Amino acid sequence: MCRWSYLCMMALFIVMSDEEETASINPQISTSSITKKPIVYRSRYPYVVSIGENVKGYYKHLCVGVIISEEFVLSAAHCIKTKKNPPTRMYVAGGAEMLNSRKQIRFFVVEVRWHPKFKMLGGHDIGLLRVYPKFQLDDIRFRSISYKDKPQKDSGVRTTLVGWGRVKTSKKVKIQELPFKTIENDMCMKKHRFVFLTRTDICAIHLRGPKGPCDGDSGAPLVSDVKKNLYGLLSYGRKACTPLKPYAFTRVSVYSTWIKKTMDQMKVHIIKVNRTVWRDWKNNAL
Repeated sequence: MCRWSYLCMMALFIVMSDEEETASINPQISTSSITKKPIVYRSRYPYVVSIGENVKGYYKHLCVGVIISEEFVLSAAHCIKTKKNPPTRMYVAGGAEMLNSRKQIRFFVVEVRWHPKFKMLGGHDIGLLRVYPKFQLDDIRFRSISYKDKPQKDSGVRTTLVGWGRVKTSKKVKIQELPFKTIENDMCMKKHRFVFLTRTDICAIHLRGPKGPCDGDSGAPLVSDVKKNLYGLLSYGRKACTPLKPYAFTRVSVYSTWIKKTMDQMKVHIIKVNRTVWRDWKNNAL
């Protein structure tokens, strides 16, 4: 679960459970009672996924991630750092904008890696998750997003943060869009007192709306409004959910080499049997 500090810029912590389970779900397709034709659910953000855990049979959302290949998700390191690897009871859910709906598909996380130089408030807040089974990148429910492009300038870039915000266990919540604009790091440090900002971070200010990024938005993507490319991952802020304030994001393009190298190194032999039962999806043994 995430904790945000009011007095100092504390990054968000996630503590993972020590129990062990696995999960995957076949895509859920509804049929019309009149035409009997399949209805395919198209997501506006097929590259955005939830990272969560199983709590007594119920899905608990923890953070946000982005799909960068058919079996890898990128997120904030503080969301996935755990003493156990592979992690226990960690899942990825996606394929639909409504979190905890039966239209979503849940995948088991088989391995995680975070940047070796990651420190709380010390930058390098980035990590990778490998999922099983692989995503079906059909550009309807799932697709990957480009992460190698750099912003053309340090400030004034219009962007959007995509996430679900603060979510109670098993509650259905629709995906949210929050408008942002990047500002220069020097201004962020001097004017807004983001003293822990590093060169591997992007500072962006929330532009409008009654609420800013909340608990559960850690790792959420900062996406270019024009190119629709991934620029940043939400790392920390001064206070959760505060509107019209700056937030710090990990500058993803800096890590393109590390991402490629780490994906190549992450080899997992999957020998576990899928026996997870979700109580929030009754009559479904996954």
